[in-house]
Amino acid sequence: MPRLSRVLVAVLLAVSGCTGLRACGDSSGPVQQPLAQASDAGTSPDASTPGVASPPPEARYAKTWLVIVHSSANPGEGGDALAALKKTGLPSEPRRLSTNAFRDLRPCLEVVVARAFAGRAEADAYQKQLAAAGVEAYVKNAGPLESDREGREAACRAGAEAHAARAESLKRQAVPRFVESHAGRTFMLLGEASESVVLEPMDARRSLWMSAVEQDPTGLFTRGDGVDLYGVDGPVHAGCKVTGFAWINRGVPHFGYFQQEPPPEAPGCGRAWAFAELDCAVEPESLVFALPAGSKAPVFFAPSEGPSSEVLAAQEDALRRSPRFAMLRSEGSVQAEQVQEELSEEVRSFSYASGERYAVVTVARFRTGEGNSTCGTDYNQQVSRAVVLEPGRGERLLPAKELVGDDVVGVLDLEGDGAVELLLHESWPSQAMRLVREDGTEVAGAVVENCDCGC
Repeated sequence: MPRLSRVLVAVLLAVSGCTGLRACGDSSGPVQQPLAQASDAGTSPDASTPGVASPPPEARYAKTWLVIVHSSANPGEGGDALAALKKTGLPSEPRRLSTNAFRDLRPCLEVVVARAFAGRAEADAYQKQLAAAGVEAYVKNAGPLESDREGREAACRAGAEAHAARAESLKRQAVPRFVESHAGRTFMLLGEASESVVLEPMDARRSLWMSAVEQDPTGLFTRGDGVDLYGVDGPVHAGCKVTGFAWINRGVPHFGYFQQEPPPEAPGCGRAWAFAELDCAVEPESLVFALPAGSKAPVFFAPSEGPSSEVLAAQEDALRRSPRFAMLRSEGSVQAEQVQEELSEEVRSFSYASGERYAVVTVARFRTGEGNSTCGTDYNQQVSRAVVLEPGRGERLLPAKELVGDDVVGVLDLEGDGAVELLLHESWPSQAMRLVREDGTEVAGAVVENCDCGC
């Protein structure tokens, strides 16, 4: 089976919700039965009642405090953690769970749970016992069951497919490649590792792991090759040179990883990617991509106050009439009433222009409280609508269904063919930079894996 197919199959298994250790391909030996005391029987349907569907197997873990010894986007990992857990002799009920099943956990991960408890104090006490025995673990509240698990899993499958397509696209030299700054050095993304790579920590927190190599592992570049760099507004550096190559893992592990003593000897999340080091400096938080030196420069749209206020108002009205706008307003109003708060509704538009062409993005955001929906109980949702307005071609609707308007940081015409591309900078569920076409297909992307499963 080709490498990309194996990666895609593995990630799809991770998001499919495998829950048994053996069912997920683990061969670490027999395990105890899942815990019984954490059962959510008080709120779950009675499976013996005719016509009532049986609760999912994850129901017993809903709203409990999970003591997690491993989390990853790849299924079946964590064998070392399970072996260490067994050696402690402490009571345990190990279980693999898909985070897609729980509302308050980061989606698209598999976690290995040592035990689950009804209360935080008991979970913390057990976590301290594990720590004293040399086993790293951390505590998370699972929250209630996710009501739209199918939607979550569909999004995870789409992410897996995008990952496979992204890795495949990098096999061509001429594609745009995102550039990153690490430890004061500049690196251009080349491709995904196809084998295990030994890395060394590059910072005190051990959040960045790296290993220099003599040649480009992808075989596409050599030292001295030139590239031109572009940011969200246009050219940044011309004629940057490749000076070396390295494997880099910059995945974000769960917070407990950084509390280990002694410090960990391996990355806590993600995989190694091949990078080329460049001799041009870029700002650490900037969004920059590279094209081979001498390539035709893209046409960049500039932030604009236009088009007219009447046109912008019409775009806002069109968004307000959309079914998703009505659904989010209704959903947010119900939740606001439950917590006795006001639902904040904000609609705004921003635009980019190139000559007489405009790209207009309209965003509606609904919030309660401080909008802390990730680590709190606040409501925080948005719906976006993006269009291109051009004389003679009218209005072209961009793929607003999958677009988070606040992620749009730049607009350009990459090939000078009249079609626009959007530069997106995403923060949830993982840090990502993407360059997408009008139809939503991805031209280039770079994702920093995140294995922290939420609050």
